[in-house]
Formats: sequence, C-alpha cells, structure tokens
Amino acid sequence: MDVARSTDDQPPVDRRLRTAFGVLGVVALLAGVAALVLPHATLVAVVWVFGIYLVVAGATLLVRAFTGGTGAWRRIGLVVLGVLVLAGGVFAILHPPVGVRWLGLTIGFAWLLEGITLLYAPTTDHRVLAVTGAVLSMLSGLLLINLPYLGAVFAVAAVSSVLIVSGIVQLVIAVRWPRVDGSGDAVRPDVPAV
Repeated sequence: MDVARSTDDQPPVDRRLRTAFGVLGVVALLAGVAALVLPHATLVAVVWVFGIYLVVAGATLLVRAFTGGTGAWRRIGLVVLGVLVLAGGVFAILHPPVGVRWLGLTIGFAWLLEGITLLYAPTTDHRVLAVTGAVLSMLSGLLLINLPYLGAVFAVAAVSSVLIVSGIVQLVIAVRWPRVDGSGDAVRPDVPAV
C-alpha cells in the first residue's frame, strides 16, 4: 500500500488542517443559523460594519486632503466629501434601522439603473434575453425601493443559507478527509488501519 495515498487517491491530511476545516465549518454553520434566527440583529451588524467602513473611508479622504500637493479646489472637494462620508458612517452606526433602509434603497436604485442601462444597451444577439433581464432588474429595483426591509430580509436569508451549506460541506470534508496516523500511514475514518 502506498503510504502517501489513501484508498480514494486523496492525499492524507495533517490533523491541524482537518481541525481548521472543522472549526471553520462549525463557525459558518453557527453564523448561518444565527443570521437566519436573528435577521434583525444581522442587519444591524451589517449596517455597523458598513458604517465603520464609511467612517474609515471618510477619515482617509480627510487625510488625503491635507497631505500631498493637491490643488485648492481638489482639497476642498476632498474635505467636503470626507466630511459627508464620515458623517454618513457615524449616522449609520448610531441609527442602524435608518442605515438598513438606506442600504436597501441604494441597492434598489442600483438595480433600477442597471435595468434601464440593460434595456438601452446595444445588443445584436439575444435581445429577448436582454429585455427580460432588464425588466426583472427594474421590477426588483422598484420592489426594493418601495419595500427596502423586505429586500434586506431576503439578503440575510440568502447569506445565511450560503453560510449553512458552506458549514455543512466543510464539516463533511473535515470528517471524510483521509488522515495520517502517528506512523505516517494514511488512515480513513471508516476503514480500519491494516
């Protein structure tokens, strides 16, 4: 029997790698279930992360405005934009429900504009497919603009489902991957060592 290969032609895996896959699978599974069970808390967490990003981005713009050899108008523009972005981030952190609404509205308007752009895009092939995609994008955008919380809940459900499936897959990989015993021989979990 080849020591470097298991019975399924997969290389044996070190215990640390198996443990890492197992831990990552458990964390993904728990995060997915928590997001599904607590969608409001998940949305607040997403808005906080987005708000922190905006605070850092605004501060970066302000730093850029006062460092380097930029012109006066560019410096003024960077300061104004930096203050607006920073204020938006602070507002999102302090008022998460409003941040969820703005995030939903932003995605809705993006889909609406994407649909309009797709509708007027010059295509020679598959025009019916392009029009169908444009109509679906515009309808989704209008729905999300009118019901931003509904879109946010669907987004949380989609992300949590992906996390749950990913966690299960990683746990199965961690359990089913061939491992190496103390002597260096490959050992399958369901096949006794010879």
